[in-house]
Amino acid sequence: MKQATTVERRRNLQVVYDFLKRVKARTSPIPSLEEGNYRMREGFQRFAVELVEEQNPDKSFLEVAREPPESASFFTGSMQRTQLIGHIELEGHEVPLHYVIVSSIILHREKRVFHAWKSAIKNEYILAPLKFLPEAEKVKAEFSGDLPVTLNDTGGEELNYTQLRIAAVNRARDLKWETRHDLLAMWREEEGVDANKLNIINDSLLHTDNNELKENMVGFLRMVYVPFENRDRLSNHLMLDEFQRGQLFKIIDPEKPENTKYSWFLRMRQIAKSEPEYGLIRLEILAQNDDEARRRADDFSCLMVRERFPVTFPAPEWDKLIFPHKLCDQYLSSLVPSSETIQSYFLSE
Repeated sequence: MKQATTVERRRNLQVVYDFLKRVKARTSPIPSLEEGNYRMREGFQRFAVELVEEQNPDKSFLEVAREPPESASFFTGSMQRTQLIGHIELEGHEVPLHYVIVSSIILHREKRVFHAWKSAIKNEYILAPLKFLPEAEKVKAEFSGDLPVTLNDTGGEELNYTQLRIAAVNRARDLKWETRHDLLAMWREEEGVDANKLNIINDSLLHTDNNELKENMVGFLRMVYVPFENRDRLSNHLMLDEFQRGQLFKIIDPEKPENTKYSWFLRMRQIAKSEPEYGLIRLEILAQNDDEARRRADDFSCLMVRERFPVTFPAPEWDKLIFPHKLCDQYLSSLVPSSETIQSYFLSE
C-alpha cells in the first residue's frame, strides 16, 4: 500500500512538472504553504449580525440540569494545501503557479471507537490565473480530463504577484468547500435523517446554502475573528470565562437572507496567563426559530465542553482542537506528500 501511494504521488507530481515545462515556467517551489503565508478573511465581510440575546449568558456549561437529546456522532474534517511551485513572466510581471490538494473525510464514533464513514475524497489541481496564461484555452484542454491533476483557474483580475497568490488561496478554499459538499451530500442522504446524531464540521457553514445542510450539522470554527458588518453589536466574547458561551446571534447574508445561520462563542478551556483567544471557538447551526436556537446553543455548548478530552496537546491550536478533528487532520495528512517532499521533487527535476 505504501509503495502504491508513493508511485501515485510521483505520477501526480510528474503531471505538475509537465505543466511547468509546457508553459515555460521557472520552477521555484517553496516549503511553506500559502495558507500559512496569508490569513484569509475575504468572502465574509458581506455578512451582518442580528442579536438574539442582548448579552452573554452568565452560566457554566460544564454541567447541565438535563441530558441533551443529541449526541456528537460524526465529525467532518477538510484540508487544503496550496503550494507555490513556479512562475512565468508576463509584461514585466511575475505570475505565480500553484499546486493544490484538497480533501475531506467524515469519521463516525460508535461506542468510543472511530472509523471512516465512506472513503475520503481527495482532488488535486494546478492553479494558474488563466487570464494571464499564454495559450490558456489550449493549455487547459491539455491538462484536463482523466489526468490525476487538472488545471483550474486561480481567478484574479490584477496582474500583481502578491494578489494572485492570495487569489490562489481563495480559489483553493472554494475547491475544498466543493469537495466537502460532495461528501456531505452523501452523508445527508444516508445518515442525516437521524436528527439526534450530530455531524461536527471543522469549518464555517456560511458559504453553504441552507437547503444543502441539515439541522444536525454544526459548524465548528477555531478562528474567532468576525469580519462581519456591524460586528460591534456583539458583546466582548474575549471576556468569556471557561465553559461559558456567548450571546446567541444570527448571521445574515444580505444577498441570500434565506440562508441565515445562528452562532455563538464558547470558551472550551482556560488557564492562568493565557491570551484572550485561548480555548475560544465559535459554533454555527441552523434552527427553525430563536427559541429552538437557544435550546440548541445550550445543549451543544455542553456537548462541546465534553469534547475537550482527550487533550490534543501538543498539536497546533490544541486548546481549540477537539480530538476527533485531530484524527481527521491526521488521516488527511497521511494521504498527501509533505510540502518539503514537493519542494524537493521540483528542485531535483
